Amino acid sequence: MSSIELALTNVDCSPWNPDLKGIGITGGRVAAHWTDESAVDAQVIVDCGGRTLLPGIEDSHLHGYEYGRSLTAVDVSTESAFTLEELRAVISRARPEETGWVRGIGWDDTVMKGTGPGGTMTARDIDDACPDVPVILSDVTGHQALCNSVALARAGLVGSSVEDPEGGRIVRLGDGSPSGLLYEAAVASVNAAMPHVSIAAKQQAILAAQESLWSQGVVAYTDPGLGPGARTLMDGTGDLDAVQAYRNLVAAQELKLRVDVMLLFGGLGGTTAHDVAAGLDIFGSPEPMAPGGHLGISQVKVFADGIPRSRTAWMGDPYDDCTHGKLQVAGSTDDDRVAELHAILFEAASRGWQIGLHTIGDRAISTVVEGISRIKSHDSSLRHYVIHGDFVIDEDLIRMQELGITLNANPSIRWSVGGRVAPIVGEERNNQRQRLRTAWDAGVNVCSSSDAPVASPDWRVMVAAAMTRAWRDDPQRTDEQRLTAQEAIRSLSANAAWQSGAESWRGNLNVGQVADFVVLDERVDWLDPWSLPEIPIAGTAINGVWVFGGIY
Repeated sequence: MSSIELALTNVDCSPWNPDLKGIGITGGRVAAHWTDESAVDAQVIVDCGGRTLLPGIEDSHLHGYEYGRSLTAVDVSTESAFTLEELRAVISRARPEETGWVRGIGWDDTVMKGTGPGGTMTARDIDDACPDVPVILSDVTGHQALCNSVALARAGLVGSSVEDPEGGRIVRLGDGSPSGLLYEAAVASVNAAMPHVSIAAKQQAILAAQESLWSQGVVAYTDPGLGPGARTLMDGTGDLDAVQAYRNLVAAQELKLRVDVMLLFGGLGGTTAHDVAAGLDIFGSPEPMAPGGHLGISQVKVFADGIPRSRTAWMGDPYDDCTHGKLQVAGSTDDDRVAELHAILFEAASRGWQIGLHTIGDRAISTVVEGISRIKSHDSSLRHYVIHGDFVIDEDLIRMQELGITLNANPSIRWSVGGRVAPIVGEERNNQRQRLRTAWDAGVNVCSSSDAPVASPDWRVMVAAAMTRAWRDDPQRTDEQRLTAQEAIRSLSANAAWQSGAESWRGNLNVGQVADFVVLDERVDWLDPWSLPEIPIAGTAINGVWVFGGIY
């Protein structure tokens, strides 16, 4: 009897391995490749009917815990609430969750306009829709929140004497009182007022995310930002209890996805080197994922700067209001903040932690690249990386290649935002966001990721967006920064595995690697990228076992 337990034949493995006609699986790992189907020998042979088979998708920047939480939040995205009237109607129908709060996610300030300064949203815009229950609505970016007056009162954000926290801003009415709109670290004040969410509830959120991601072909992800700093991020519940929830699921053998967790200290603003050093010393040593494992905790997340739409990404050229943004770490001057960021990098790297830095503006990216160049001597094997990197310049791409710094970009966010931030950053600068082709040609390891729940974790949209450079509001748009189909798939598989230091055992479906893969329901026409999102997922397998759907 053949030693190969299962063979999947009549598969289309383009674009990643177009000559491959079948794979053999034994003990959860790839045991054989066949380019000639007549040579197939296995205990069980399954004809896949010419369907496309790809390595399992690894989303290298996906807030898995928060994505699970978002599945039970009130949907206030533009699809559900495009106008203020529609938003009020959605909120009025919402029911409080177990905390007694109404929690929503997804509103977009480039679309939704309120009665506050400059057309910003305010508490009074939504108070009548839910006058007796606290409401907090995270925006589509996760960097700002809108609260009703009840929530502001619960958080003590009442009156003109309330001060902005370091790294955050409270938008104010004419009398100086909080309007209800909070930026960056200011969101923590309201998140802290919400009742605690149990570890059991957090485990359920992770399991809900797992089920959803399986159905979309995702087999691995990096969860970026769990720990004390998560109080400032999204719904504020992604603390160290969420890390424990992951551990509990591994112990119960319920976590089947492969998850790399990034710890977060300090959060969206005002982080200090002391925050990071003290937090890591309390946590202990890094816990890299073992080959074939399901959980690793060996990375640290740092918010180096903010985002363009709130004008907090640190840019060389000014925004529309003549400001430049700044680094979001602690410090009263640019020089102070640069020194603090470099100290943060030192504290994490000297303790053996890989660092991923949310970095969007060109000045912030240059500062991060310089800082990483100073710490490479601590452990050259640590694969530090730039997250988002929208406005990276050529000189920094060259240095990133030399230093082994990954660029972790978000094609589907660029696609969905389109031209809506052009009035803030300028038309030319907006057109040049996410220079994937230039980065790839410079030899930089390029990863694609969703940043879910900021965007959908649908990797098919990411691939089509990277291949075409279209915008949702301009489908015919394109430019020279396109990736090929093979490159786009690698950015969500092999390159992502390299970022996590796992390329030896996952990401390529090489013989000997884990048999994590996705089968689509038909053969993909890679010459028509936007046909890809229309093709259903036929099956997702981890360790050669179907966790969603399947071909039998």
